[in-house]
Formats: sequence, structure tokens, C-alpha cells
Amino acid sequence: SSDQSFRMDTSFHYDLAEKNLNFKLRERLVARPGIELKGKGLFNTVTGNLSYAGTLRGVLKTRPEVKDEGSLPWKLGGGVHVASSADQPGLPVPQLHASVKKVVSLLDGPRTVLSSKAWVNVDPKAQKFTARKGSIKISHKWMGFTQRQDLKLSAGLDVSWPTKANEPTSTPFLQLRENNWALNYRNNTGSARMTCEPSVLGGAHTWSCAYDLGAQCA
Repeated sequence: SSDQSFRMDTSFHYDLAEKNLNFKLRERLVARPGIELKGKGLFNTVTGNLSYAGTLRGVLKTRPEVKDEGSLPWKLGGGVHVASSADQPGLPVPQLHASVKKVVSLLDGPRTVLSSKAWVNVDPKAQKFTARKGSIKISHKWMGFTQRQDLKLSAGLDVSWPTKANEPTSTPFLQLRENNWALNYRNNTGSARMTCEPSVLGGAHTWSCAYDLGAQCA
């Protein structure tokens, strides 16, 4: 059905700071217009640790999307989120989730865009935030960079506001990717890992590379 879509991405990630090889799986299912299920998992082949997260949400768009148009409508989401936690073994506690996303074309067409998004998770029992995050980036695509290769360069800033912190922290990042390979660089005083969720590694600079088993420069 045209109202349904399914996408699954699998990739290998090697972090030069931890020197660990990770296998990542990410899925997105749209069951009908306005209903979206997203999940991701990360398996560390060295330690055997498995982390995962999933979100079921309803999505509202302020207008229909136009094919080949760089600017996309506001995308508002709300639903339920679950995530594994090393501090709390066992089944995760469901949390309330809210998100907003906007993409604006900086030039004619979809090749150069400014993307911004923000989301929060709330523990309904404790009545407190468990996650407050956002991201803004500029991306440019070179379609047909070679006969079999597209190229995409992205630069931006991830923002996280931990519940026990008085102010948010920011992480500049840079990514260069083609159809399969991606090279990532992140820089902040806490460093970060490849799961798109900040964690402390102890260094100020983190280089990592990833190989995507698919063949799309998204």
C-alpha cells in the first residue's frame, strides 16, 4: 500500500577511541499516514553489550510534502518511548515522547538544506524529563559524484540537556559519507559514541568510521 513503508539499515561502526567494533540495526515502519514506529539497536562485538531504543508515535505535518522540494513541512510527533539502560536492568519503563523537526532548503532544490529537530522524553511516574535533546545541521549532496557514488557532507551541532545539569551541553560534529562508507568527527569536552546519544569516553576529540551494508547516501 502507498500508505505503508518499511526501511531497515544495517551497518558496522568502529570507534577509534574505544577500539570496539559495533553492529548497528535501525528500522522505521510507517503503518499508515501519521503513525510511525522507529527502533534501533547496537551490539558491541567485544563486550557483548546490547543497547536498544524504540519509539511509537503519531506524526502531524503542517502541509503535504512536495517531491524534489528541499524544504519540508513542520513535523510534530508525540507517543511512547522505551530504551535499555545499563543502570536499570530488566524491562525498560515506557516514557512519554514529543518531537519537532523542520527542514529548509538553502538553495534551489533539495541538495543544500538546513535541518533542525528537538525531542524530549518524560517519565510519567516520576514526572521528570529523562531526555532533552536537539540537533541542527547543514548538509550538501553531490549526486553522481562518480559513476556509482553519491557524496554528502554534513556539519552541525548536537545539544543535550541532562536532567541533573544546570545548562545544556553542545557537541559539534562533521560527517562525510558516500553510499556505504561514512567518516564521523565529534568534538566536545565529554566526547560521544556512535549511537547518537552522548556518553563520556574521556577525550575531547572522537574519530569514528562506519560501513553501511545498504547502498544509499541518505
